Amino acid sequence: MYFMRLEKTILKFYISTMQENLPSSKIIYMRRTGKYGSENYKLMDTFKKWIQENDLYNEDTVIYAIPMDNPEIVDPFQCRYDVCIKQPTIYKFAPNQIQCRELEGGKYLTFLIPHTAEAIQTAWKMCFFELQKLGYLLDKSRPIMERYSRPLVDRHYCELCIPIQ
Repeated sequence: MYFMRLEKTILKFYISTMQENLPSSKIIYMRRTGKYGSENYKLMDTFKKWIQENDLYNEDTVIYAIPMDNPEIVDPFQCRYDVCIKQPTIYKFAPNQIQCRELEGGKYLTFLIPHTAEAIQTAWKMCFFELQKLGYLLDKSRPIMERYSRPLVDRHYCELCIPIQ
């Protein structure tokens, strides 16, 4: 009996799930194009420093990391990766620093996961199987997003938001 409980614990990569409807919103973002990997972490660090320097990092800050392309379909060196926050009501940024666009909303299944590189990698590997197991269908028209809300990150958690039909 102990072995079976341990096995289930190992297979469950998330703490909890919730279905939510995210509204469309205007965002400001930084983008890099290239193979996903360690350069994405560098972009996240650059973006965090930038939002701190521009007084946009506070207790309500939510950062999204969005791989825009599937490297199984798009040449990995052409894959786009965005890090973003909701557009502040008043801002004056040079276009070479930051870009603006609309982030499409919709239904998501959100997995709460530990905020570690290993947990995030495991979540990416297992989320599609778990989505199917839970009876949801992936909406391939919208990107999957990693969500880092400051209150959760301060407690060492983050979220993986999977678009569903």
